[in-house]
Amino acid sequence: MPAEPERVAIITGGAGGMGLAVAQALDARGGWKINLIDIKDEEGKRAADSLSNATYLAAFKSAFVAGNNRLDFLFANAGIMETSNFYEKHDSIDGPPPPNFIALEVNVKGCINAVHVGRHYIDLSPEKGSIVVNASCSSFWPTYFVPVYTASKFGILGFMRCVAHYYKQDGIRINALCPGAVRTSLIPDRAWDQAPADIFTPPELISEVVLKLAEGVEIVNCNGNKATSDELYGKAIVDNGKNIHIQPEPAYCDDIMERTMENSRRGEM
Repeated sequence: MPAEPERVAIITGGAGGMGLAVAQALDARGGWKINLIDIKDEEGKRAADSLSNATYLAAFKSAFVAGNNRLDFLFANAGIMETSNFYEKHDSIDGPPPPNFIALEVNVKGCINAVHVGRHYIDLSPEKGSIVVNASCSSFWPTYFVPVYTASKFGILGFMRCVAHYYKQDGIRINALCPGAVRTSLIPDRAWDQAPADIFTPPELISEVVLKLAEGVEIVNCNGNKATSDELYGKAIVDNGKNIHIQPEPAYCDDIMERTMENSRRGEM
């Protein structure tokens, strides 16, 4: 029998943290050709440019061609933390300086660019693959000291839920990974050292969930509820501590809202 073709994965923000953990897990699994794309510097000064649509087009096309014209999995993981103090007060009569929007540029625009280009090459592949966007627990619950970062993660989850319906029609699955506290370089060690040990989510759990989403494997949450491969389309998975949660969408406030929003799936109001 001919050997199974090597599947091709792209991981953005893959030089460290969760991206590197997933890359190592895929490599250990075998059968994957892994391509890592990282932002140019950790402080985000040139990060937005390095995650542009044009940059991704060049990198993804190269990976696609080198992988015998296939792309099976994208982990849109690149992101940065908000570094300025949004709540800082100023005494000037001329008003405050503008907010620092680098977290929005990288976390939202960078993610959307990656998904937009990745979906194109997955759609050209012989087998329709999957996409995981790295959102956050902040996509559901506010992280109060970083409101711009929180806004970016709310945005990623909303984006995923919008496109999931349309991508499913082409056989492409997209999910949002929404981890709790994972000790990475996004936050300085001195801040992590002050946190209780039991809040941390181990990188191994992140890798386990992402690999299941990449390969379309059933996920069982901490309450014993299951989601099969066919049921995983558009789902948000929260990894928190040692627990896995398949987090549902918020309920509609009334039937009018439900009809309004469900009609939007068909481009109607």
